[in-house]
Amino acid sequence: MTTTFSPGTSVTSAILNITNGTAAPFRLPFDDVTVTWCAVFLLSFLVIGFCGSLLTIIVILSCTKLQSVVFNQIILSLCFADLTSACVSWVNLYRRTWGFNQFLPPDFFCWFYWGADILTSYVTAMHFVVFSVLRFVSVWRPAYMENIKIVHVKIGIFVMWFIGFISGFVPVALLSGVSVIDRSDLSIPNARWPSCTQYLETISSYGDMIAITFPLFLYAPCMAIMMLFVATLVVTKRKRRERLPSISAAPVASLHQKEEREEERALLQVSLIVVSFVVGYFPFTIFEFYAMNNTDSSYEGWKAEWLFGTVQYIFMRFSECLNPIFYNCASAEMREKSLEVLRCQVCRWHRQPIVEIPVSTTNSVISQSEAQL
Repeated sequence: MTTTFSPGTSVTSAILNITNGTAAPFRLPFDDVTVTWCAVFLLSFLVIGFCGSLLTIIVILSCTKLQSVVFNQIILSLCFADLTSACVSWVNLYRRTWGFNQFLPPDFFCWFYWGADILTSYVTAMHFVVFSVLRFVSVWRPAYMENIKIVHVKIGIFVMWFIGFISGFVPVALLSGVSVIDRSDLSIPNARWPSCTQYLETISSYGDMIAITFPLFLYAPCMAIMMLFVATLVVTKRKRRERLPSISAAPVASLHQKEEREEERALLQVSLIVVSFVVGYFPFTIFEFYAMNNTDSSYEGWKAEWLFGTVQYIFMRFSECLNPIFYNCASAEMREKSLEVLRCQVCRWHRQPIVEIPVSTTNSVISQSEAQL
């Protein structure tokens, strides 16, 4: 006996059509209230993430001084990654709720979402590592930073995006798409997954791919970032202990204060990166391995898997929304420029329209004035 699955009238109900002519109601692993809350969170994060990333991009591109800073070039590239994630996040919301059984948009949106999602994850992780390394160097050996030019950073950014595209976007996009899911046997992995997901015949290939690339592009970077944070903290404390015994003249004391402010900024940025990475990407990687190896065919197991996948994606989007805030928190100049751009935009919105006086009316007024004279 074979079965097919067709959508019902509600997002939380459907009909399991059986070839012998009978039909049975079929419960989905979520209800309308849960869908509503998911939509509230993810659509809010979409707007916040899009506006925050776009604002940071505009601020950096509109300020030559900010563009000349090596770290800001990496932040600029990270904002493009977050902007991409925000733009495709609606696909994840749709595929896990209203489009769970039948993905109505063109197949392009499905495989492009999967490719872009993995691409931005890998690119973000590589950027975080490079940023943390440069921050550590700026504290440990500040003179070395003078040898790093903007062109070097731009080349590195291009290489990271290229690696992410070849290692993430291409293989995942090829392995993903829209298909009709047979949910008669929930022990089959993709029977519990949305219609827009990995193809059943390529699930093993997808499992092999994430088994190789996740440790390389996600777990290893996470460990590296944590180690760099500890190393930056240790170097900072050691340098401050060395400064304490010396009683310096005013110019030297001022220089030490400047160095300490730079060290505090480095520690703050690296610590925020650690928080963002752990909150956003650890649940994501754990869920991918869990979903690939989950054999619980009960309805409760299906519901738990759906809830885990939805919550981990909400956490990822939340961490990406925090990134623009982190960038501004760690840089006074970035904050000032961001507020300046916002103030200019608000003034532009509230600017009164200029009323143009017709030329004929103006000439008439002038003629009357001359007549009176």
